[in-house]
Amino acid sequence: MRLTKRALWLLTALAWCGLARAQPAFDLDSLLARMSVQTRVATTFTEKKFIKGLDAPIESSGELGFEAPSRMIKRTLLPRPETLKLDDRTVTMERGRQVRTLSLDDYPELAVHIEGIRACMAGDRAALEQFYRVELSGSPTQWKMTLIPLNEKAAEQVQVIHLAGEQADIRKVQVLLTDGDSSIMTISRPLSR
Repeated sequence: MRLTKRALWLLTALAWCGLARAQPAFDLDSLLARMSVQTRVATTFTEKKFIKGLDAPIESSGELGFEAPSRMIKRTLLPRPETLKLDDRTVTMERGRQVRTLSLDDYPELAVHIEGIRACMAGDRAALEQFYRVELSGSPTQWKMTLIPLNEKAAEQVQVIHLAGEQADIRKVQVLLTDGDSSIMTISRPLSR
């Protein structure tokens, strides 16, 4: 009987060691690989912007969409309709009848707000590291990523961007600006992929 318990313990220990080795390491490459298989994502968001001098945050909500490799749409529905479209390096902002188009190459301070999410969704490590110093912690089921802008002009405005997620899904985006203002966007689970 004693030998059987010992043998069972040994087999259990060996099985656990085998499982531990079979689990792939969690790092930036493995997370981005999970994200890169998503060719289309549709979801919703809520966002709170905390601005110095205001007693309460400014709240908004709407829809987010991503189409690989480089198209992203943020459609704000409340408190007033507004659309931000990113197609490769071109940004189009629409509010009512006003439409403005610009190149991210001309506005690095704007690019730093957008490229973190898009590069993650595309699984594009080179693009991510072109704009940020990247730090990742956690596990596939609950991870956190810190993005620190590399561009001096962008770093004058954006202190840090924190992303948090589960598996291949970004669930929260927090942006801390150098002037003390900040925003937190909460993203729902994708409605479709």
